[in-house]
Amino acid sequence: MSKRNLILLGFAAVVVAQLAVPAWMIVERERTLRYGQVFKFRTHPVDPSDAFRGRYVWLSLEPETVKTPSGSHWTYNQKVFAVLGTDTNGFAVVKRLERVKPLNEPAVPVRTRWFNDAKGEANLEWSGLDRYYMEEGRAPKAEIAYRQHTSRTNPTCHVTVRVLGAHAVVEDLFVENQPIRAWLRKHPAK
Repeated sequence: MSKRNLILLGFAAVVVAQLAVPAWMIVERERTLRYGQVFKFRTHPVDPSDAFRGRYVWLSLEPETVKTPSGSHWTYNQKVFAVLGTDTNGFAVVKRLERVKPLNEPAVPVRTRWFNDAKGEANLEWSGLDRYYMEEGRAPKAEIAYRQHTSRTNPTCHVTVRVLGAHAVVEDLFVENQPIRAWLRKHPAK
């Protein structure tokens, strides 16, 4: 094989590799949205002065702090898996934290922020589930609606998250039990 053909073959391999990575990410996301198990997460208020960065709604999922067995010894920023279940109202709960992905239970990769062994608590960061992307024109209105409906006196927002294996995708944001797009249609900006 000539030097020119080797260079072209190497270039083609690089191009294929560069296209394969984003293509796989898209396929994995769409597969999760289609076949993943749905979990409904409560949300809680966020700091309004830092709540909107770009064209997405910044979410803060609950539970933020979970009970853990005494002697678990988690560390700051440790990657763990939150094994999910649901409560009697249909909202997601963390049954337990695991260091490795359990085989036959839905679990989401999270990071520990802090851990209190004496109280048996770990505080979680829901990595990758803190943003709900929207169309550029609607995102600011959705952010305002979200903030108004996640106040401590008016907690009427939640999100649905699809989980397939250890992959999780935010599916929809709900305000007053309506998908945000439907809520915005019923409540146009004044």
